[in-house]
Amino acid sequence: MNYNKEKILNYDETKEKALRLLEFRSHSEKELSDKLKRAGATDENIEKVLIFCREYGFVNDELYAKRKAQDLQNLKKFGIHRIRAELKQKGIAPDLIELAAEELDCDEEDILYPLVVKKLNNNFEKKNIDKCIRYFIYRGYNFADIKACIERIKDGGNDEL
Repeated sequence: MNYNKEKILNYDETKEKALRLLEFRSHSEKELSDKLKRAGATDENIEKVLIFCREYGFVNDELYAKRKAQDLQNLKKFGIHRIRAELKQKGIAPDLIELAAEELDCDEEDILYPLVVKKLNNNFEKKNIDKCIRYFIYRGYNFADIKACIERIKDGGNDEL
């Protein structure tokens, strides 16, 4: 879908637009392609620009997926299920998503435990526990890991912080 009805970008304009976009942050090939298409670039020019960007290392979906997965885990504290969904939404190939997921080094329960402690705030009412479970499921964690953390906290395991 071409939102920019006024102008069709030629190759040089498409390349310049791509480089401007990549100047601010990394993009997956699909993200970059979609943005160029919305700016008015033709499919032929987009493909040529993507080839150029790949050759010079400006786009690399494997590296992008690994970095994005690390950022989502470390900065946003997302679980593996949410990380996979986010990468899929960015247009990353399934094999690259799995490669990035395998490289995440931490045990999810180690990341999850202090987050659950903070979220529960020693309030073990059923309503609060259910809210906590929903919150962390949405963030991509396994139900079993969440329950294990809650049980550990109830059993007095929060002295490990």
